[in-house]
Amino acid sequence: MTNEEILSIISRITYKPGWSVLMGFDGDRPFIQAEVDETAEASLDSAKRDGSRTPWKSAKRYLSRHMCRQEVVGAVFGLLKDAELHEIHEWFRYRGASIFNPHLDPDVLATVARKASSFVVRENAMSMKEEAA
Repeated sequence: MTNEEILSIISRITYKPGWSVLMGFDGDRPFIQAEVDETAEASLDSAKRDGSRTPWKSAKRYLSRHMCRQEVVGAVFGLLKDAELHEIHEWFRYRGASIFNPHLDPDVLATVARKASSFVVRENAMSMKEEAA
């Protein structure tokens, strides 16, 4: 598939206001990337939570020139789905903390995960056997 064919497919895809899908290249390797401008609800800053807006771009998703149209469309769908899920992880709060935030330091999470006291487990979690009442 040529760059022009890929771009033609991508240009026919629409999503929410303020969202767009970009096509770029790392060398000769094509990629797609979601972009959110300041008009999109997703531009609300989840860290500040004060109504300020920050435009952003998603991670890149690389494409193969051997993809068919359905695979290109599916790659864009997956890209947008992943970007929305990323936002859910940022905005979700438990006791006021963003515990699923994808920007948390993995080294800090590893420290917490090594502590037995960090785990909440039911006695029957492995067997799932229920006690008779």
